Amino acid sequence: MSIAVVTDSTSDLPLNIAERHGITIVPLNVHIDDETYLDGVTISADEMYKRLPDQKVIPTTSAPSVGTFLEIYEKLAKTHDEIISIHLSAKLSLTHNAALNAAAELNTKGARIEVVDTEQASMALGWVAVQAAEKIAAGGSLEEAVALAKSASERASFVGMVDTLEYLVRGGRIGKAQGFVGSLLRIRPILTLIDGEAHPAGRARNRTKGITRLKEMVAEAAPLDKLAVLYTTDREDAQNIADEVAKFGPDETPVIAQLGPVVGNYLGPGTLGLGLIRSESN
Repeated sequence: MSIAVVTDSTSDLPLNIAERHGITIVPLNVHIDDETYLDGVTISADEMYKRLPDQKVIPTTSAPSVGTFLEIYEKLAKTHDEIISIHLSAKLSLTHNAALNAAAELNTKGARIEVVDTEQASMALGWVAVQAAEKIAAGGSLEEAVALAKSASERASFVGMVDTLEYLVRGGRIGKAQGFVGSLLRIRPILTLIDGEAHPAGRARNRTKGITRLKEMVAEAAPLDKLAVLYTTDREDAQNIADEVAKFGPDETPVIAQLGPVVGNYLGPGTLGLGLIRSESN
């Protein structure tokens, strides 16, 4: 039976990887002034970061509508028997809820759609979708793909070192990292997602020490099934990290992925991070 894999744009999956695995990406919305853009479709990451520091009105984001999911699911149902839809933390966005509502409507019409809340974001989410697609390509069933997606979600980690908490605070996504606010004037906070919310994972006195800490975190998480080094505006720093942690990843060359407009709206320019999945043997 043919199974389609769907995720959303907060996965930050590079398009070549999504296309290679046949993964459909549903874009979230970015609202700047009176304009609405589709994440990664009608506004690029570079354009977002160029505009972000100068915005007098704080950009906002919103989930795809139930109608958007219905349209995508109905299209995929014409060529696939089943669908697995894998999304970012329900505590960070209504995207998962919109997918659930659309799936519930179509499931009553005979389509079989399973929706998974990874409690992750960025490439931690993206890698879960990739692993589900790999399971399906190897002949796995929908049930096996869902089970793997849930297992991979539990072994996944998203880590971000931000230059400032300003963007998380003003965007209302500070989560359990609230204790950082007001105490880190010149310190680089390192954040992670735990139970779908932002939590403090460390702090560095400067950017150089923060980069060193990110490299250490990769080593501590190894062995790994998947690894990506993430950035918003500083690809050179991301490349430096990737070069030094390659030996801990499953491939000789870790994926370097740019954080997209939605995720970047809350983390801001200068962010570096990691998206990984630990091996089951870990």
